[in-house]
Amino acid sequence: MPEPVPPTTSLSRYEARTAAAVFERLFPADEHGPGATAIGVLTYLDRALAGAYRDQAGTYRLGLAGIDLAARVRAGRPFADCDPGDQEALLAELEQGRLPGFQVPDQREFFALLRAHLQEGLFADPVHGGNRDKLGWRFLGHPGFWPSNTAEENLATEPVTKGGVIQSLEDVADLLQGADGPREPMELAGYDPQRGAAPPAPDADVVLVGVGAMGAVVAPILAGVGLKVVGLEAGPWRTTRDFLPDELRSAYYCRGDMGAKFLAERPTWRRHPGEPTRPATFTLGRMMNGVGGSVIHWGGALRRCHPHHFRYRSWVAERFGERALPEGNTLVDWPVTYEDLEPWYTAVERLVGVAGDGAANPFVPRGAPLPMPPLRPTVTSERFRKAAESMGLHPYPTPVAVNSEPYHGFPATSYCAWSGGFGPFDRDRWYPGMTSVPEALATGNFDLRTGCRVVRVLTGTDGRAAGVEYVDAAGQARIQRARTVILCGYTFENVRLLLLSGGLGDSTGQVGRHFMTKAWADVYGWFPDVVFNAHTGPAAQMWGLDDFISEEFDSAARGFVGGATPNIENQRLPIQISREPLPPGVRGWGRPYRDQLRQWQHLTAVRLQPDTLSYAANYLDLDPTSRDRSGLGLPVVRITYDIQENERRLDEWMEHKAGELLRAMGATRTWRGLRLGGVCSSHDLGGCRMGEDPATSVVDPRLEVHDTPGLYVFGGAVFPTCHGVNPTLTMWALCCRAAEQLAERLRSA
Repeated sequence: MPEPVPPTTSLSRYEARTAAAVFERLFPADEHGPGATAIGVLTYLDRALAGAYRDQAGTYRLGLAGIDLAARVRAGRPFADCDPGDQEALLAELEQGRLPGFQVPDQREFFALLRAHLQEGLFADPVHGGNRDKLGWRFLGHPGFWPSNTAEENLATEPVTKGGVIQSLEDVADLLQGADGPREPMELAGYDPQRGAAPPAPDADVVLVGVGAMGAVVAPILAGVGLKVVGLEAGPWRTTRDFLPDELRSAYYCRGDMGAKFLAERPTWRRHPGEPTRPATFTLGRMMNGVGGSVIHWGGALRRCHPHHFRYRSWVAERFGERALPEGNTLVDWPVTYEDLEPWYTAVERLVGVAGDGAANPFVPRGAPLPMPPLRPTVTSERFRKAAESMGLHPYPTPVAVNSEPYHGFPATSYCAWSGGFGPFDRDRWYPGMTSVPEALATGNFDLRTGCRVVRVLTGTDGRAAGVEYVDAAGQARIQRARTVILCGYTFENVRLLLLSGGLGDSTGQVGRHFMTKAWADVYGWFPDVVFNAHTGPAAQMWGLDDFISEEFDSAARGFVGGATPNIENQRLPIQISREPLPPGVRGWGRPYRDQLRQWQHLTAVRLQPDTLSYAANYLDLDPTSRDRSGLGLPVVRITYDIQENERRLDEWMEHKAGELLRAMGATRTWRGLRLGGVCSSHDLGGCRMGEDPATSVVDPRLEVHDTPGLYVFGGAVFPTCHGVNPTLTMWALCCRAAEQLAERLRSA
């Protein structure tokens, strides 16, 4: 007997019957547990259509009506009354975009929406209305949120179930609210939460446009020498009370609720000029807005580029010859060297507190050891280490900004798996809101204003930067004067502000050019006799290989220029598990999907982070028709990007190599995910290239815009190259160096 359809408010009774039948066919009950209706998927959807997904209510009405109409034409009855075979046939046609008489513009996109909302209703925290009685988590055998895991659990050979106890947000509410977190912003000397609506500061030496990952770290450098610094941040200042282990709201692959501004300004994307654009897709990259920026929810990897990466064009020409470079590339050398940045690498590692074993990576020279020992090993890391060593490779624990032991007054990690994608509610993972911003405020020279959105950079009659125009926290247009302006946003926003400001930096047509993004590729392995228990620790329990981006790797002999870094990591959460790539031939819904999900403990992935060359064909500009949804209606960034043939060959070779690694680890079957899952990767670089020549770059080695003195760009947009290395440490080293140089010049002016 079918489950009764629960009452709904966003959907009519008729629509609710159709939706319930669709979801039940996508995830039917079987001998291993209940189906979608009993687990509460419809209740989840109905609540979401009244809230977070209200803009999709119309799509649902059209889509459900189309499914029902097709059923009436095909079977002579409503979809909900069709037999399971007819329902499956209709949904299969919808998935392929071939359902006749359908009114939704793209059937495949609607099917993908249905499947995504099914996964959320099954496996999100029960507070959102689905996963009733934790039935979705019980189906997986996932214990939900646990604030700590032991070393024994990290290496357990049987499934870690926490004694059958499954914990949700409701179960741990008292623990989370009672945590002894850092002081709230209003308790910090020098910060007033209402300051964002106050009149502009009468005098300022520097205005920081954004107090995220870059602005927050350089603020104490500038304010510490006596400069008057105004920080304009569009988002709030969040603390531990704002950080919850809520996968649906927080994780980058779900809603990303802490990035409301970024999502309202989501770029558009096309592969080639002349094609219509569509909303940009994500591999990673739902960036956050707020004090401290996206490092609030990062995994914590802080890796160094190799010395030859800073002279990469010269190195390629010397090693392989000019003819090895692919047509259309715009590869250049950096105007700074590894030796220039090495002291800053070390300084940032000490500031942040990085755990790892620097000596284990033979390809990167260091002036000092890392401050903390590496995180604990796991089943996955041990198999990866042994397999890589058997292949003559050099595996090492990834340096991460997670405390393996107490550091700078903050506790050691408890190895909570709800880490990457979430704010550090237990303070074991560094972000600048805990250290750098309070340090800047303590100088008395840092004026932090949250809720303030900069819309234009101003210049004087002499062409120098003179300040910014912004909308304050009360919605009023303001002008903040300053003799120096530093754009400290993410790549897309820094490029966008230059173009919105009349094309500052673009006198030679270089703004937005040479854009690069990571086409992350995951290769999965099936280990029928191994239990990985990757839900017993954070993603930061990573290991990786630099062999394939080192000077020793002969990529040209394999038919491409570049390489990639394979790595493994922990942290398997319920929705994440439901969205992992499926083996070829396994359907992503129905009984085959259920059967595959139940095997999640026997799967692991090697993630490939590839090099990406710059090309004339890949660039950013302003979309002539699309506007943001934040109330100001300004143009959004348009991404013109496609993977080039060189990178396709690179990805194919590295995917094969990842398969070899997995088989050496014991996998009996391997398969890969999407090669280009999205153009927003969280490692989006270029667009404001750094260089000596204004004809081919936007900023100089000091990060000052060539054609606009007093205007600086701090962030990944200035990177000349994009390597298979997490860029954050290099960004901090580069920008801290530039901030120190700027502070000295301004102080002596």
